[in-house]
Amino acid sequence: MSVPRTRARIAEKPVRNAVSARPRARRRLPPEERREEVLTVASQVFAEKGYRAANITDIVERAGIGRGTFYLYFDSKQDVFLELIERYFSEFAQLLADNQKRLTRAIENQEFALGVWRDNMIRILRYHSDHPDITSVIYTDALGSDEHFSSRVEELSHFARAQLRKDFELLQKNGLMRQCNLDIVTNIILGSSIYVIMENVVNHKKPDLDTIADEMIEYHIRALMPVELLGEAQLWAPLKET
Repeated sequence: MSVPRTRARIAEKPVRNAVSARPRARRRLPPEERREEVLTVASQVFAEKGYRAANITDIVERAGIGRGTFYLYFDSKQDVFLELIERYFSEFAQLLADNQKRLTRAIENQEFALGVWRDNMIRILRYHSDHPDITSVIYTDALGSDEHFSSRVEELSHFARAQLRKDFELLQKNGLMRQCNLDIVTNIILGSSIYVIMENVVNHKKPDLDTIADEMIEYHIRALMPVELLGEAQLWAPLKET
């Protein structure tokens, strides 16, 4: 699945990059905080330079630490990269699982499912907005950098497709989604969502998540909802109040 590159747009963010590129002043931190700082800095370096072009020197200079300190926490550049991927995998997979439970509960309790669908979308957009560097690393580098990295991202993609398909099966079963090939539709929605996240969330300093979510949900509704439900006057009213 092809996704847009972000490094080509670095020149569009000179202020942000100029600030983030400055070496950090060395200061004493507890070991766990220092390790977290190295991970944060590494995600910035990888997002800006790309995994292959970046090196340990880039990371330690940006973090304001020595190479010896780096090796206290990580064995290699690959080790840091894999840690970032694993963290994204764990956090985002949990978010998708929670969203699926929220939608299931809403339908079982006969609540307004579209409102929950929109709220779930906001949660996904907000996660990526809060983690732009790791998002960029995952979708522009991890897929092609290493067989193990790629396999982990593919595992996440498989999990995401499975969760989304469960959502669609639930909506379809309850008459909220038209009959269609769920495998194809799942891939269409997932692929377009990744593109929107990269182009409209990650590449913007202050993305309007509500507007993005509304546009995505309206697109989903018009594409997937049974025709007889599209004309209901109250279709958007409860949604706008959530």
